[in-house]
Amino acid sequence: MTIATENLIRALPLNTETVMNGELDLVRSALEKLLESHEARILREELLTEILRITQVSEQIQKANTLHQKAVIYYSEYRSLLDSFKAKYSEFLDANLFREIEICEKYMNGLTKLIISQFNVLKVFEKEIEKGEKCAELYREVVQLSEIVEEHLPCFSEQLIKYIEKIALSLLEEPSLKPDATSQDERVFSCLIGLKNTARSILWQIEEQRSGKSHSIADLEKNSEFARQIQVHKNQAAINWAKSQLDQMDSILKAKGYKV
Repeated sequence: MTIATENLIRALPLNTETVMNGELDLVRSALEKLLESHEARILREELLTEILRITQVSEQIQKANTLHQKAVIYYSEYRSLLDSFKAKYSEFLDANLFREIEICEKYMNGLTKLIISQFNVLKVFEKEIEKGEKCAELYREVVQLSEIVEEHLPCFSEQLIKYIEKIALSLLEEPSLKPDATSQDERVFSCLIGLKNTARSILWQIEEQRSGKSHSIADLEKNSEFARQIQVHKNQAAINWAKSQLDQMDSILKAKGYKV
């Protein structure tokens, strides 16, 4: 794997946190408006406490050094506050606010999966294992990335979409991942063919999204040219394997000295 490809995968846009901060700002602004409304059924002291807590969490997220750290704070600190906010104040607020918050939540769910996918791909690169096993693991991780794209692409920003697009292109162009039936054993060759086809399907989905069309993997399978290529998406064993890596993520980061 070339350093250029590896660095490209590491380059997840840092300012994708703006959606995260925007969601917290939405909630804080709504609480401040409730405070100004003098609604008799709302305890002012309780509102002030919750505004302060949201502000503190927002500051924690801004100070965190990595997107992984920011996402951990978002889920561990903010989401419980949001649940409380919805339970207490939904009857006092415009339904449009909650729709905006839901859009932000969907984005964050997709972004978090993307962070984990990035981490797992880079972890495969670092492993000192037999080539066939490395190709198989990388293939499974690209399958997971394609699942993330299928589920979350509509709510991703153009910047994130460009990042994913560059990864897919780099996987297609990476010299060390070129399938060669004459010099590779069957397992390596098969995994690399699957990896390339999955990268192409990611690019196809991005193109369809930009052209205003909405397609799923089921739609892709209607196209005979893609039918065999996209069968990889049905590999539930691969998806389960990728998801099982989530449990190892924090322990590996801690072992490397990162704060999580």
